[in-house]
Amino acid sequence: MYSLEAAIVHYWQRKTLSEEELLEAADVGRVVYRIWIGFAGFALLILCLSLGAQPNDERPQVAAAAKIVSVPADGQ
Repeated sequence: MYSLEAAIVHYWQRKTLSEEELLEAADVGRVVYRIWIGFAGFALLILCLSLGAQPNDERPQVAAAAKIVSVPADGQ
C-alpha cells in the first residue's frame, strides 16, 4: 500500500521527461526567440513604469535633496 507521498512521487516520475527527451525536444531557435521576447517585454514594462512615474520635481523628498547645499567639513 502506497503512502500519499510515494503515490505523488510515482505520478510525477511518470509525467516528467528524461534528460534525453528534454534535449531532443528543445529547439534552440525557439528558446532564443522566447528569451528575446521575455527581455523585450521586461524592457517595455520598465519603460512604461518610468514614463508613468511622477517627475522628480513633484516628489518632495527628491526636491528637498536637490536643494541641499554641501558644506566643507572644516566649517568654512
